[in-house]
Amino acid sequence: MSELDHGIADLNGDQAAVFQAVSYLESGPAGPGDLEQIARRAGLDRERASRALDELMGPLGLVTAVEDPNSARGHAVYRVQSLG
Repeated sequence: MSELDHGIADLNGDQAAVFQAVSYLESGPAGPGDLEQIARRAGLDRERASRALDELMGPLGLVTAVEDPNSARGHAVYRVQSLG
């Protein structure tokens, strides 16, 4: 089992839903999703999705935020953290 697989197996329900939403949106034709898109895809309200994203970016290190080049206000979009 890889380190990434082990990390994903340890996620709580909100974290797992958000991680799956980030991965799904990132691999789609529109590219990485913002908080609203991730919350909608994960079936969570904005606050719960934001908290899960913070956890996934912080101690878990599974997701990273990047500036959305298409956003005039500099909103972030989220990607699965590259291991390489």
